[in-house]
Amino acid sequence: MSDLILVTGATGQLGRRVIAHLKSRVPAERIVALVRRPEDKADFEAQGLSARLGDYRDPASLAAAMEGVSRLLLISSSDFEDRVGQHRNVIDAARAAGVGFVAYTSILDAQASPAWLAADHAATERALTDSGLPHALLRNGWYTENLLMTLPQDIESGQH
Repeated sequence: MSDLILVTGATGQLGRRVIAHLKSRVPAERIVALVRRPEDKADFEAQGLSARLGDYRDPASLAAAMEGVSRLLLISSSDFEDRVGQHRNVIDAARAAGVGFVAYTSILDAQASPAWLAADHAATERALTDSGLPHALLRNGWYTENLLMTLPQDIESGQH
């Protein structure tokens, strides 16, 4: 098996930063960006990186994208329509392809958090455990930009 690192959500803020950091740590030939649109694929390829088309909702595209991948960063979907199902598609494709390690961007204390999105993260964490794949749960704190998004409403309502 080759030693490829696949980064899902590669066109998002986190995905782009992860790829930039990886480029400073490993040869570019090892980095693969997962993208949904052909123009994004072309953008990464113009930077000398490999990119593969894949969509969390399309298991066949994910199976093809996982070929030769040894490590996977599963950046959680920002589409809240069947988010857990989307994540399961990625996990199932990784397992079928023999991916050796998965890191998943979860949330702090997903199993007990009262945050509305924690249930999706907890279910994805369970799916990873059930898959038998070696994995790490990256339990990030709440991002500052998320707090700032609601700041105008909080101030207006007196919750500052």
